[in-house]
Order: sequence, then structure tokens, then C-alpha cells
Amino acid sequence: MQMPYTLTFSRQVEIADDDQYINGCCIGGDVVLGRLLPALRSKYGNELHANQEDWGWFAWFEDGPIKLAVDISTDDDRSKFQVLLSARRPRFILSDKVEDCAELETLRELVVQRLTDWPVSNLSVQRVNEKHLPA
Repeated sequence: MQMPYTLTFSRQVEIADDDQYINGCCIGGDVVLGRLLPALRSKYGNELHANQEDWGWFAWFEDGPIKLAVDISTDDDRSKFQVLLSARRPRFILSDKVEDCAELETLRELVVQRLTDWPVSNLSVQRVNEKHLPA
């Protein structure tokens, strides 16, 4: 079974204050997320939860019974970003199951289009497994 997607790309972003970030991997992720949020909210509504964690930035939301996630981090040079797109189906009593589904494909298309319109450089889209390693 195929799983989530990892998108990688380069883009210089303006950073006003490094002190607003929890860790180096968070720097600039808010700018990338800011570019995606209008399209995500337009498609999935305002019930979207977005914030910073110690590993980067995220937007989590639902499309029907499917939980979708957009997780963003950067490397040390602040211009290379990684976006993980994943879908999970809740299961009664058991933990959520990572899933390949039409909702994930729709999310991938939306995010790729939004990044292409920005534009970014060296955009790569790769399938990964549950542990985020190449499938």
C-alpha cells in the first residue's frame, strides 16, 4: 500500500525575527504555511487547526471521515523546505490508520498547485511509507 507524500522545494523567505521560532527546523515554515492556508481554508473550511510545534509547522483538518495533515519543516539554511502530506482514517478503539485515499490525492494536487503558483524551485513530490522513508 502506498502512503503519504513528501514534497521538497527551495524558496528564499523573509524572516523578521528568529526568536519567534521554537527550533531551527521551524524557521520560515510559517511563511510557507501562510501561502497554503487560504487555499486549505477555501477547500476544507475554517475548522482547520494550524500552529508551530518543536519539529515545524502544521495544519490539521478533516475531509469527511478522513483526517488530513500538512506538516512543514526546514533545514539549516532556511531556504529548503519539506512538506509531509498524510491522511488517516480513525478506527474504533484502535489507533488511526495511515491511508492512501482520494482525499490525499486532492490535497496533494492543491498543495502542489499552490507551491507552483508561488513559485518555488526544485519541487519534488515523493511517496513515503508510514515512517516517512521513500516507499
